[in-house]
Amino acid sequence: MNNPSLFDLSAVQSSETVDEINQEMLEKGKALFADKFFIFGTGKTDAKVVIAGESPGLPDADSEKPFMGPVGELLTKILAAIGLNREECYLTNVVKFISQGDEITNEISKFFTPFLHREMLAVNPKVIISLGNTPTKALLNTKKSITQIRGEFVDYNGIKLMPTFNPAYILRDPSKKREVWEDMKKVRNFLNEWENVHRK
Repeated sequence: MNNPSLFDLSAVQSSETVDEINQEMLEKGKALFADKFFIFGTGKTDAKVVIAGESPGLPDADSEKPFMGPVGELLTKILAAIGLNREECYLTNVVKFISQGDEITNEISKFFTPFLHREMLAVNPKVIISLGNTPTKALLNTKKSITQIRGEFVDYNGIKLMPTFNPAYILRDPSKKREVWEDMKKVRNFLNEWENVHRK
């Protein structure tokens, strides 16, 4: 049985495009972080599914795309397991230049977080999959850790948001694969129900 209440939240409408947001981010960001190379989101800017991570990694530098290398390969497999092709999704990070978690200062977070919110509303997906602490805390303005909050849908401006572990974390601790799989099954079920409702 379909649950209409899953779909009765109206997402906040945005009149901006992702390109416009990125252009402004680059202009302002270069003034603050002159030595940094920016790597923006990639994929369909009207995608049903957005993947939000922390920041680009070293393997992303050559292609200038997020989620490359071993982390990207694992993410591709995770998405494929629930019937999603990564080319059909929109993939982005909170911070748009290569950095490790402990390098992300409050100044960096405060600069990028408002742009991330605008980016989400411009894409206006059905589901956001938030990978790890950094994007989850940025999007939900929560102090809760990913371990506390993962696995349950949260409303984000009328968009369903699923917090789960980052693939980089799974590579370090493969025991977390089962929990991510449980989270992804919920995403798959929601998307299947959404398709059924909108096919009628």
